[in-house]
Amino acid sequence: MSHFGLALTISAMTGIAKLHFTFVLLCGAALAAVCVTRAETTASSSAPTPRAVSVADSDLSLVTEPGPGDRPFLQAVQSAKSSVDLVMYELSDPTFQQALVSAEKRGVQVRVLLNGGYYGSGSSANQAAYNYLTANGVPVHWSPSRFALTHQKTLVADDSTAYIMTLNLVDADYPTSRDFAVLDTNSQDVAAIERTFTADWNNQPVKPSDGADLVWSPDALGSQLSLINSARRSLDIYNEEMDDSAVTSALESTARRGVDVKVVMTASSDWDSAFKKLADVGVHVRTYKQDASLYIHAKMILVDGGRVFLGSQNFSAGSLDDNRELGIILDTGAVIESLESTFAGDYSHATPFQAPGRSTTTSKPQPKPSPPAPQQTCSVSASWDGSYQDWNVYVQGPPDVDATATADGHSYSYYTNSSGYADIYLYAPESAAGDTVTVTAGSATCAGTL
Repeated sequence: MSHFGLALTISAMTGIAKLHFTFVLLCGAALAAVCVTRAETTASSSAPTPRAVSVADSDLSLVTEPGPGDRPFLQAVQSAKSSVDLVMYELSDPTFQQALVSAEKRGVQVRVLLNGGYYGSGSSANQAAYNYLTANGVPVHWSPSRFALTHQKTLVADDSTAYIMTLNLVDADYPTSRDFAVLDTNSQDVAAIERTFTADWNNQPVKPSDGADLVWSPDALGSQLSLINSARRSLDIYNEEMDDSAVTSALESTARRGVDVKVVMTASSDWDSAFKKLADVGVHVRTYKQDASLYIHAKMILVDGGRVFLGSQNFSAGSLDDNRELGIILDTGAVIESLESTFAGDYSHATPFQAPGRSTTTSKPQPKPSPPAPQQTCSVSASWDGSYQDWNVYVQGPPDVDATATADGHSYSYYTNSSGYADIYLYAPESAAGDTVTVTAGSATCAGTL
């Protein structure tokens, strides 16, 4: 079953671009949301950027991280009336854990299924969450030991709405990790997720249903290869791993067919061999350093700007064949447009891959020295956003550079657009009003007041 949606963007102001994070709301369900949208118009820093509202009558919506952090998932738990079922690879978000406890105490049936380590060998990452939740009356099970790992990340509320995530619920990751979550209200999908959850909760074998458009692991390799091989014009890839030879071969073959293949990942020497093979046949591989302000954790396969996979599956044999994982394939237009925009921005700021040891020098004569570049400058202003409990820090500085705002011990980064404008969400408290906020944008430094 295909999902289609057309987003209607309502804004009180025009000509101003909110350059940060996207939460595209497409669902007609009871969950209402506010989203931040990218605008193609010339940015202005003279006034606060409005938060736009997008609505449509589809049963899918998209959350893009960094951005709202755990707020969409907190809202789902806090508004649940009858049940909350969570499957999580890694849970270390105290606020979210407290929300689960509160839901259980007000009579909501809460069940939490945590990854229990490699074939059930134990998970130190989840032990604290397990202890806290069980001590406060929330039923928690470790995942079935028949899976290498339970890497699935889903949240189902009231048997009617399901978040299918690429992200873990780790509060330290929200500010820097590129991730997505799909809010799915399709009844076939939700029923399939709940049926599989109940079987895994009871440690019973089950053959998961694909619902309308779900992709389950184990046995997800065929679906991933089929999607890659279907590309005719373009193929955009996010992943955290490049460790499956069949996937690498499929990407190579796709590039050889003349498809424009782009890969954006965080750099790791573990993937250098695969990256070299891909680059040698014309795949455009770009990476971010391990210590960059953006970490690529998302798993996305976007085909011809028309169909996309999002989910928990990495490109590794273990993830595709041995783990419990879940993803979704969709073709909702507004979701895909948002993903295309996010990917294009991340691709433009990533560094083209070069195999280790490859020289970048040439024997061409050196040009005459250029005159020194003019000194870069910037300006900054800020306003408190009570709806989101954060500061909007408006920066005007050099174009296309990383900009970092720091105040009250809090720091956050984003990049300026071609006009030199950026709006940085700074999660400092409202009590920081009057404190100095310092911004570095490229080689420029400026300061203002919250």
